[in-house]
Amino acid sequence: MIGKVVMPALATTHSLNNYPRLSITSYRDQLRQAGKANKIDLNYKYRNQSYSYSISLTKTACNYGNYRYWWLCPNCSKRVSVLYCAGAYVCRHCIGANYGSQLQQPIDRLFSRADAIRQRLGWQSGIAYGNQGRPKHMHFTTYYKLVTEHDRLVQKICGATMQMIENNKGRASYER
Repeated sequence: MIGKVVMPALATTHSLNNYPRLSITSYRDQLRQAGKANKIDLNYKYRNQSYSYSISLTKTACNYGNYRYWWLCPNCSKRVSVLYCAGAYVCRHCIGANYGSQLQQPIDRLFSRADAIRQRLGWQSGIAYGNQGRPKHMHFTTYYKLVTEHDRLVQKICGATMQMIENNKGRASYER
């Protein structure tokens, strides 16, 4: 018997994927050229409302020289690398939204992991396409490790799907 996957209730909250994001890495080159920048001025329109304000910056030293810039959240002053737009740009803690992966159902996590392995192997996405062989230049041990994990995930997916079908027998009628 394959391990049972319990299905929790569907998530009804928003994920961070629903918000426009402002990453510090998109400003990295401009900040290094500017030298001692300590803020960035923003002017934008969001949902027919105009916004104009500054976001403070801070920087930390890296281990091998140079430094890394960070945003300071305008709301809570936390040091973050990404701000999300909920009217004004704020950190993920202030928005209170989760990452998309935190809202996935257990079976979706299995599919995501299987697709990640398939992508690494250079295979077509989707477990229905089966094993498409070892990629050129990949070590045999790496290939066999990935294929073994992929096959284990496919077994779990099939077992969970069969369990869901068994649990839902008699609930839906296909007759008209």
